[in-house]
Amino acid sequence: MACETCGSHNVTRRDVEGHLLFECNLCGALEGDDQAIARVYDLRRGRERGFDDAISPLALALESAEVFRIVQATGGDPQSNEAPALMFRLTKNDNAYIERLLRSIELANRKTRLRWLIELSLQNSIVYILRPRFWRPPSEIGPEDIEVAIKDLRQLATQLRRDLALSWWR
Repeated sequence: MACETCGSHNVTRRDVEGHLLFECNLCGALEGDDQAIARVYDLRRGRERGFDDAISPLALALESAEVFRIVQATGGDPQSNEAPALMFRLTKNDNAYIERLLRSIELANRKTRLRWLIELSLQNSIVYILRPRFWRPPSEIGPEDIEVAIKDLRQLATQLRRDLALSWWR
């Protein structure tokens, strides 16, 4: 097998970020399942930006709309009882994009275990916070609840990427 990028025959099948792919030992190009390769590249781009692996696909999907800028992202941590959350700002002064994002979140909420919402905070300017709603006091939220929220992140990212390709996002 030859690498499609550089033509090298030094290609090895290996586990890359949990996906069995072919990797060129010369140029590092990946070959195999396109969705798996996209997930690997998303994880790598997210790590370069300092994102947790769990929230990286959602953060990158949000920024791909080119109207949101991530301020802070946390993928959540069940051991410290920290829920996943994404803080972002609008790069264009147009609330229509928030409405579109809310529509995507609402559609995703039909498939997630928790309800996700967007809150506003004033920190020199308006910051939007995407976070899960647990429907109970913070003192009663346990590691199992955080695990559920972390699992929801993939569904949110999938829904947002799908919606960004639709005409109503433009």
